[in-house]
Amino acid sequence: MKLMDEVMLQEKRMIADRRYLHENPELSNQEYHTTEFIRKRLQEFGVEIENLNLKTGVSALIRGKGNGKTICIRHDIDALPIQEQTGLDFSSKNEGVSHSCGHDIHIVTALYSAKILQQHKDELNGNVRIVFQPAEENVTGAKAVIAAGLMQKEPLNDIVVGLHTHPQTPVGKICLKKGPMEAGNDYFKITVKGKCGHAAYPHNCVDPIVVSAYLITSLQTIVSRENMAVHPTVVTIASIHAGKTYNSIPGEVVMLGSMRSLYQDSREHNLEALRRITKSVCESMRAEGTVEIADASLPPITNDSQVVNDLIQVADEMLGKGHVLEFEQPSMGSDDFSVFLNYSKGAQFFLGTANESVNSKLGLHNGKNIFDEKSLVTGVAVLTGYVMKSLRGGKL
Repeated sequence: MKLMDEVMLQEKRMIADRRYLHENPELSNQEYHTTEFIRKRLQEFGVEIENLNLKTGVSALIRGKGNGKTICIRHDIDALPIQEQTGLDFSSKNEGVSHSCGHDIHIVTALYSAKILQQHKDELNGNVRIVFQPAEENVTGAKAVIAAGLMQKEPLNDIVVGLHTHPQTPVGKICLKKGPMEAGNDYFKITVKGKCGHAAYPHNCVDPIVVSAYLITSLQTIVSRENMAVHPTVVTIASIHAGKTYNSIPGEVVMLGSMRSLYQDSREHNLEALRRITKSVCESMRAEGTVEIADASLPPITNDSQVVNDLIQVADEMLGKGHVLEFEQPSMGSDDFSVFLNYSKGAQFFLGTANESVNSKLGLHNGKNIFDEKSLVTGVAVLTGYVMKSLRGGKL
């Protein structure tokens, strides 16, 4: 039987499992029932489960018969604090929580890739590790599983691959690119301290609001004057808080924001520029400015060219020519898949989930978006095909 036929045989079960998970979404670090469901399925499929000593999340290992590389498939499992408004018969049963980022599809594609690869383990010259990572949405999950010792487990990962749903791409297709795929993201907090006082006498004060206005404008020079035009950067101030009355100059302004960079060297320079500009602008206006970078910061995703070439070749063979779209421009979004790439080469691809319906193209993190379930077959086909071809001497 051809590999694609094996994948198609699992479609009904995949859809049923996906709908169960869709009805029962769980927030970051609360994926208890999801974790139990994953473990139950893996045990049913005869797949070895690795011990990470974490409350949520699962790592599984398929040991091939021959020696070779270890390929890691990493997918996330958490949901979002968003009310679902799709009207589907299998809509979320949990008020205010939904799989509006498609992680239910991620779980199922990883599970059934594991099922099929387990059935072919004696044909593999190497191993497959499947990581069901918790807490991607709050950006703590990848760091948590790595801190739990995942990257020290034998056999060590040589390559990491994964997918993410993409409502801007037609179902049945995947899209990806070599090199920068998604931006690194640094969340920051800026505190501007001035001198409070009566609004009638600003000369006796140091107004942190005026200082902050100059600072917000100055920070945009990181985009236009600190980086090459071909190295995009986005600086966003998303929150600013100060004062509570009409006639008092406050003593402090607190701003929250994010900075996104596609290249690690640009990211490091941008962080230095953020601190430098904040300090200089504040000091020039008699204020004090401090910058704190959040632990939730992430490096960019940089896809390995050879892994991308191999994924494209497999997709052409499994799906047919014309089912791969190569991005001209990377995404300025972020994903903690990038943390895995600090330990081994790899690539992430986007899985098309859009059809003719407008509601399938509304975008991620939208409670009305409906993901096309035909994408399950596409995802499993590419993942299993990539592993089989890589660990079976180039043969599907």
